[in-house]
Amino acid sequence: MTTVVSYGPWAEEALFSKCRLYIEKMERHRPDEWEFALWSSLALELLARACLARVSPALLADDKNWHNINFALGRAPITKKFTPISIGMSEVMRRLGEIYPEITQEVVGFCAQHIQRRNAELHSGELGFNGIGTSTWLPSFYFSAKAMLDVMGRSLGDIFSNPGAAEDMIAALKDSAAKSVDQDIKAYQKVWGGSSRDEKQRKIAQATAWATRHSGHRVDCPSCGSPALLQGSPSGSVSTEVNDDDYEIVQRQAMLPTSFECIACGLKIIGLSRLSACGLGDAFVSKSTFTPAEYFELYTEDDLAEAKEASRPDFEMDFND
Repeated sequence: MTTVVSYGPWAEEALFSKCRLYIEKMERHRPDEWEFALWSSLALELLARACLARVSPALLADDKNWHNINFALGRAPITKKFTPISIGMSEVMRRLGEIYPEITQEVVGFCAQHIQRRNAELHSGELGFNGIGTSTWLPSFYFSAKAMLDVMGRSLGDIFSNPGAAEDMIAALKDSAAKSVDQDIKAYQKVWGGSSRDEKQRKIAQATAWATRHSGHRVDCPSCGSPALLQGSPSGSVSTEVNDDDYEIVQRQAMLPTSFECIACGLKIIGLSRLSACGLGDAFVSKSTFTPAEYFELYTEDDLAEAKEASRPDFEMDFND
């Protein structure tokens, strides 16, 4: 459910229109010019804020002062000398990453890096975008923009004059990720194949014990076949079930893979695009079980007894006048 606010400077349409204006300014420059990158960073922040405002502009408000929330909802200020304050870009991306599965950690990470360069460009003597080749950031820029446009029900053509070129760069980025991870897997397979049988059995036993003890989603390593672990980030809402028979509260949440590690052969894979390229990109479910006391943060009788014991003075009482 979304709260629709169609007016005000923090409304989705206002932010999206300004993003489109900045993209137009960006495209007046060549991609190899630093101004192109600077305008892209300014447009990217506006797009991210518009994406969050689609849920509700109130999510953009700094919650240290409730008047900011009131302003975000399109209402006139009701206090004197009020200057509305919104959250920073890092918090915008953190919230987007938790709300939308499509806003992966790769998107969040690129946006953080791009905005960091923008801040260096604007707030210091550093030339944040000077000398940076487009191949290092432009495909990721289009990839991140597409992720946000998708959740907004929009397309690349809504802001870019040449969406076909943007799609080609995104496709090339995915192909590059696939080739890179395939080369890594083959390299580790070659080393694993050269190990002795006894060494393989020893490392598989270690990996099995390690994968059992540590938290994560257990999968088979695409290089050596040993038990390995996927780590992920929360994606979407949490479901809660009450198990009356066992007096337990069970919560489940979908997780999108972010990293993979196998301690048997040493293979590590970072990023959803690379994980998807080798068949490890499927979402998995994280399950947490709580007692009612844990879930509601209640004190048990044992906790109360322990607290009373801890509160007793550690000196002998003196009853002498």
